[in-house]
Amino acid sequence: MKRTIAGIAIIATLVVAAPEVRAGIVYLGIQGGVSRQKASVSGVKFDADSSFLYGARAGVRVMTLAVELNYFQAAHNLFTGSLALPGWNDRAIDYNYLGVNVLWTILPLPVIHPFLTVGYGYYTADVRNIDKDKSGGFNVGAGVELMLGKSFSLLAEGKYHRVSLDIDTERMKLGNFTLSGGLNFTF
Repeated sequence: MKRTIAGIAIIATLVVAAPEVRAGIVYLGIQGGVSRQKASVSGVKFDADSSFLYGARAGVRVMTLAVELNYFQAAHNLFTGSLALPGWNDRAIDYNYLGVNVLWTILPLPVIHPFLTVGYGYYTADVRNIDKDKSGGFNVGAGVELMLGKSFSLLAEGKYHRVSLDIDTERMKLGNFTLSGGLNFTF
């Protein structure tokens, strides 16, 4: 939570410190896509499950760097053929991410902006009728932004998320790959 607050403070500082260049660097966006999750508990691996994700983003861009507050939610199912974890098979898991990402535009062309991203945030997993936990974790990714004028852009990105959580006294490791697209509105 401290890092989220620090990220919001950085965004606010950049907005206040640069009023003459503020126009065109603050953006809000929506996103949707696919979340592919691979979970494991106590050495038992669950089958990979894909699900729809949706979320929002807000950021500040200065030259080739951007600091972004990002949120998404996805719902997955846990399936395994193993009898090692009775009661865990065929459970729904609600998965959320709220964090701060730094985006670096690696080749700032006039219309197309390919970028790399790294972030830290809080992941929450709620395994229905078993337990819920949240923990910090990192993500890395890459994407491309297509500028369609000064105030509108399309965005596509892929990220890999990794976090470990304690669910019902078991250490649950979640590896999650997200592929999302979205719209950004620049102010």
